[in-house]
Amino acid sequence: MKVAIVGNGAIGNLLLLKSIKMHLEVGVIMRQQRNFTLNATDIAGQSHQIDINSITLASLHDFDMLILPVKAYQIVDVLRQMQPYIAPTQTIVLLHNGMGVIEDAKMLLPNNPLIAATTSHAAYKPDTHSVVETGLGNCQLGYVLNPPNNTLHNERENELKSAPKNDVLQTVSCSQVLDTLLAPCSWQQNIEQALWDKLAINAAINPLTAIYKVKNGQLIEAKYQAMIKDICAETAAVMSALGFLGSEEQLYQKVLDVAQATSENYSSMYQDITHKRPSEIDYINGYICREAEKHAIDVPLNTALVSQIKALA
Repeated sequence: MKVAIVGNGAIGNLLLLKSIKMHLEVGVIMRQQRNFTLNATDIAGQSHQIDINSITLASLHDFDMLILPVKAYQIVDVLRQMQPYIAPTQTIVLLHNGMGVIEDAKMLLPNNPLIAATTSHAAYKPDTHSVVETGLGNCQLGYVLNPPNNTLHNERENELKSAPKNDVLQTVSCSQVLDTLLAPCSWQQNIEQALWDKLAINAAINPLTAIYKVKNGQLIEAKYQAMIKDICAETAAVMSALGFLGSEEQLYQKVLDVAQATSENYSSMYQDITHKRPSEIDYINGYICREAEKHAIDVPLNTALVSQIKALA
């Protein structure tokens, strides 16, 4: 099994570390070809030095699975650049915060097995050549296009199964690799429900930590509770209108649980705003606002959060 990871972000670097530990053949594709050593620290505090020789777009056809742990606003451009070099037998994994790009991905790659994934694993990049694993989480995945029973995917699976038996790694499937890379994993028939659940959590934690410049755990303080409850109430109303499960109380508790579990972490939006990078606000609270408008639902706090984050950018 050969895995290509797109980008040099925290989660991408974490996946690279786990791939090396699994002895997978792995390649990293970046905006520009670069060679450097990644200093990776795992959750146990053990340090690993990984030599990275980034691959070219033209070499993508050599890989069985392509994982895109990049920002939501980068997905479409990345897929367009990769499209000429991707075969329809290759599995594509979208691993990003927010919603609103899956339909574009389906149109760009209508013949590929396409997996959407959301993870609560956490990592931090103190600099471009370092990554620190900061939290163990779980991952939810699901096929959004061409699940494994399609003909082209079966052809590739059969190739893997007929590989030499002395090379165990060649005989595993993409799903088996993901189960190990992102363990513990839960495969969902309706991955959109899981994506909405994650979106609801991000809609509270990400903008509030960025605006108030606090760690995730500080959101447990009393002064933030009214805002969190209002965000959850608005999100729950939109989810209900779209046919997804999620009450205000359930979402509120999930936000508190994640804030507590990741108490020492800085959210991705906090880090983006701090480092003057574009944020994913349009794909988190902005997505909630767009869906709310379609159903004539008033979401004033989500709307205000979008404006506040854009004013900080």
